[in-house]
Amino acid sequence: MPFPTSLSLRDRLWGKLPNRPHLVNKAAIMVGARVVGMGFGFIGSAWAARCMEPHNYGISGMVQSVVAQASILLSALHPTILIRAFKNASNGPDRDRLVQSYTLFKILSSVLLSLAAIAVMASSWVPADYHFAGWFFIPLVVIINLQPTWLFQASEHQHFQSSITIFQPAFTALLYFIFFRPGMRAGADLAVVSTCSFLLLVILWTAMKRLGVFKGNLLVLIPWSEIAGLIRQSGWLFISGLAVYIYTMLELPLVGWLYSIDALGQYRTAFQVVNAAQNFFWIVPTILYPRFLEWRKRGEVFLWQRQVKLALFFSVFGLAAGVAAWVIIPALYPLVFGQAFTAAAKPCAVLVASKLIMIVEGIYYWGLMTDHRYDKTVSLLMIATALFSLTANLILIPSFGMRGASWVNVASELWILAGCWFFSYRRIQRIQKGDLAA
Repeated sequence: MPFPTSLSLRDRLWGKLPNRPHLVNKAAIMVGARVVGMGFGFIGSAWAARCMEPHNYGISGMVQSVVAQASILLSALHPTILIRAFKNASNGPDRDRLVQSYTLFKILSSVLLSLAAIAVMASSWVPADYHFAGWFFIPLVVIINLQPTWLFQASEHQHFQSSITIFQPAFTALLYFIFFRPGMRAGADLAVVSTCSFLLLVILWTAMKRLGVFKGNLLVLIPWSEIAGLIRQSGWLFISGLAVYIYTMLELPLVGWLYSIDALGQYRTAFQVVNAAQNFFWIVPTILYPRFLEWRKRGEVFLWQRQVKLALFFSVFGLAAGVAAWVIIPALYPLVFGQAFTAAAKPCAVLVASKLIMIVEGIYYWGLMTDHRYDKTVSLLMIATALFSLTANLILIPSFGMRGASWVNVASELWILAGCWFFSYRRIQRIQKGDLAA
């Protein structure tokens, strides 16, 4: 039964939620868990930054940036493809085999990257400042890439994942407060992160077993042809992921390479504030992507109507939150991180605005991801954005440092939002005209 036209937009958007307690409960659990985790992560990272000072904090940040770059290579087996395959699998054994293919690929790839890292660290190419911190590339790249985050999303157990992942920022913050004092060396924070990430990895896989999502043995030899088939399906999405890294994360090491390591350490605090917030913001598309797949089964127009309502609501929310961030963050930054990091305050506020844009962007992006025919289109959009971001950063960072990088970041997200909306709108028009099959 359609909504009466006399109802307000708020009532139209949320009026049916009481009839969907399962979705509401998931959202409530995830919001609560992420808020708690975000609080622990923020407090812990602020104390670590104060104890390490910008230079050492920047060195650790550079190592983490290299880990992120390596992780992009391992996303050749893309999570979106894995989620689709999991949803389309007809039985438990097929799903278990998919998980085994993923695990085997990640283990073999991580081992190869670790061997390469050992060769580099044993050479004379590595500056003395990185001799301790650089070795943490190996545990981080292995542990992070074996975490089954996509599997929680595919099985719609994101609320369990959110509850579990409170552990990492909480335990990390606890270790920071116990062991960290002013003057900590570069890489000290990476030792803590590696330890906590390993414990989280064990907990996540144990949860998958206990929830019954995965019932097989993890270490099973799978024919390469099966893994290669998934990689081929991931092709455009892998390119898209590489492009996303370029326009969202590459600016961090670029600040260190093109401006200074101290500026990288300062900008890293802004990224950590924003990443904590982004973990909260991305609850929306994380919950809704599996729902989008189900809504699409009820009709393309039904899916589009839900997207429009959600995008309008989160646009209003994002505008209000962005204005608040611009006022509050510069006032609190020196109190939280110390005077040595004050220069990152306004860039941090700009980055928060960028991530708020990503909420609305995600509504349309994940809608397009329900239709594999748009994988290439979205990838080309990401590539164009990455080329713009890289070019603009190479021009602006040497002169403006982190300020230039932050404005390029928000401009890139606006471009992605415009592109995802345009292609989503054109898609529904073509379907309604009969030019594109539903």
